[in-house]
Amino acid sequence: MDFAALVDRAVAAGWRADEVLTTIIELADNHALMLAANADIEAALSILEKRP
Repeated sequence: MDFAALVDRAVAAGWRADEVLTTIIELADNHALMLAANADIEAALSILEKRP
């Protein structure tokens, strides 16, 4: 499903277009934060695994 179709389906389900877009932006932002946090954790674990 492409992006425009996703927005169209959400609007057809009763959401306002601005709500849909705001929600998508929030989801993308949260996903980016999660990826960064996971990278930080992986780096910390890598350091800990190398300790004697």
